[in-house]
Amino acid sequence: MSKNLLFLVIGLFALCGVMLQADLTEIMSFGAPPSSTGAPGEISCAESGCHDDGPIPQNHDSHVLSIETSNGTFIPGDTALITVHVQDPEVQRFGFQLTAINEHGKAIGEFLITDSMHTQIMHNHVDLTDREYVTYTKAGTLASQTGKHSWTFKWIIPQTQSSVARFYLATVSANNDNRDKGDKVFLRDTTISLQKVQSVLDNKEISIEQKGQYLIVHQESNPKPIQVYTILGNIHREYPGNYGQSSIDLTDFPIGLYVLKTGSIIHSFIP
Repeated sequence: MSKNLLFLVIGLFALCGVMLQADLTEIMSFGAPPSSTGAPGEISCAESGCHDDGPIPQNHDSHVLSIETSNGTFIPGDTALITVHVQDPEVQRFGFQLTAINEHGKAIGEFLITDSMHTQIMHNHVDLTDREYVTYTKAGTLASQTGKHSWTFKWIIPQTQSSVARFYLATVSANNDNRDKGDKVFLRDTTISLQKVQSVLDNKEISIEQKGQYLIVHQESNPKPIQVYTILGNIHREYPGNYGQSSIDLTDFPIGLYVLKTGSIIHSFIP
């Protein structure tokens, strides 16, 4: 083999290596691999083949998960605002992944993306396929200002008999060297208490029935006000509670999923 040909082959291998590294970096910048939160049955970002040469993952107060509702309680059908906030001096690029499960390790609730430029939902199509994972997009890795960043989205509180929801969060402080090595991983888990759904069948004083374009609410005693929420957790209509029968006209409701709440009773319906 001539020297010129040898140099050409070596050069091509080197170029392919650079291109491969760039391609992998580009792929990983589009979101953390699913099932990397450190939740039961999962590995963490520090074990998934990405940020695996840094310090042991730790829980740090500068990487915070905030879960807020308007009244401070977690009522089925309501919507909670979630904020992931990270802070690390001089860092210019961050990442995260979050999932929510019940006490049995099953997915609970539903995430809603409110900022699609910076956040997205992923699923694992091989294992733990029921879980949802909220993570960053490529644009969502850049710090809002050097040393700090945050992401916000929503979570629909489930109508379930589960008493708790457990959130598992993995965050990354990256050194921004276009590789996934030499970065720091932080882990945090948070448990919240949920109000359980009370089945209409278990409460003989209240019954709800949909008849055509009307929703019939019957309250035997101590009637409670009636609120109708959109799937995003916003109040769509409010009605006073009446002894006996209340009739809600659904004719002018836009098509979609709604949740009716009266007292402790939750009832979902589609007009």
